[in-house]
Amino acid sequence: MTHKFLKKPLFVKIAVLLFVGWIILKVAPSFAQSNNIPAAVNSCIPKAQVAGTEPIGSTVAQGKNYYLLAAYEQGDPIASDLIISIAKKSCRREFYNPTGDRLALASAVPQIVARQLTLQRYQREIKRIDRTAFEQQVKQSRSDRWFDEEAWALQQLHIRSGKASQ
Repeated sequence: MTHKFLKKPLFVKIAVLLFVGWIILKVAPSFAQSNNIPAAVNSCIPKAQVAGTEPIGSTVAQGKNYYLLAAYEQGDPIASDLIISIAKKSCRREFYNPTGDRLALASAVPQIVARQLTLQRYQREIKRIDRTAFEQQVKQSRSDRWFDEEAWALQQLHIRSGKASQ
């Protein structure tokens, strides 16, 4: 038995396939942006400013789920930190630093959250560039520049930071 669609004229088949392709192109970017980010978090991303995101880490503290995302603005290859929390099905933007200023995550979220998210960021970076390259970057930095959550995360990874300049 032949399906009814196969009996349609060729131009109808092509029109249907083009329409389906158009829908896929329209919907695919939203799927690509989500990167396994929960829908509740996705709904809190400032879409007017952020063209894409990548999950960096997540943790739970004080009854909230916290998500650290790398947020990319249109045409900017450098990501900004974005932390979104979810509590009782509502989301809140806890931290967004599109200017790239050096700010401690703990200035916006509890220290335990800042520490866990920073540790996950470093673990992700180690996977990306390898441990030796990461350790080299750390050693070239001044230790007086490390925020508490950064120093703690490095300690957890058994990585020593560079000496402070006198």
